[in-house]
Amino acid sequence: MKLPNQICEEIKRYCLNNKTVEVCGFVVKKDDLISFIPVDNKHPDKENFFLISPEDYLKIKKQYVILFLFHSHPLDAPFSNFDLKYQKYHNINMLLYNVAADLFQEKCVNID
Repeated sequence: MKLPNQICEEIKRYCLNNKTVEVCGFVVKKDDLISFIPVDNKHPDKENFFLISPEDYLKIKKQYVILFLFHSHPLDAPFSNFDLKYQKYHNINMLLYNVAADLFQEKCVNID
């Protein structure tokens, strides 16, 4: 999916303001408007992992159509095995911003 440049720039700024930890959030749609909504990373090891609280997830899911679950990797790394398991378990599209490589990657749910 091609995201609007303003959304990518907003995500990138958010990541660069928090370079040393994984940040997370959602890319959502409501009434044909696409937005980025950051949420707090609740994981105790924020340098290496992210965790979104069930409350944050349900709050967003009730108000918007979730296009992507988003998170960053401060170091130059692609989606981890943990990320891919999380995606499969939740059946959700994922967007990753690799801070070190200045690169966006997406992993979409396969529709069979």
